Amino acid sequence: MQSFILQNNDGSPLDLYQYQGDKNLLLIFFRGVWCNVCKKQLKELNENFERIEKELNTKMVAISSDTKLKSSLLKTFLRLNFPVLADETLTIINAFNIETEDKGRRIAKPSFFLINPSHEIIYQYVGQEYDDRLTAKEIIANIKKSLNKPL
Repeated sequence: MQSFILQNNDGSPLDLYQYQGDKNLLLIFFRGVWCNVCKKQLKELNENFERIEKELNTKMVAISSDTKLKSSLLKTFLRLNFPVLADETLTIINAFNIETEDKGRRIAKPSFFLINPSHEIIYQYVGQEYDDRLTAKEIIANIKKSLNKPL
């Protein structure tokens, strides 16, 4: 995976390689702040933040085609412990080939990509419909499996 730089919630640039450091990186692509299924999933992942970050040595980043303001408001509203980044130009969304359309909006399919410290994709899941997504429990199980950790 190549590195990407997007605006962080505080307006500063966030370089995905620098943010990742020597950890794994879970990219969480979601449809948008208006998607209740997405918000529920982000909250569920946030409830498992410590487990994913500490036990599985994995940082998380959520990305949508929303504006920086909407992304920032969602992070604050849901009290998320991980960045929620705006990919308004769909640069990263298109790089991962997950663009779709909903009611005239260009958005990301609900997707997960696990990137190892060598910047290789070691696991991916791309949902085809708005509700075609994994639970936090399934994501954790897939991270463990990809990292050869006991389930």
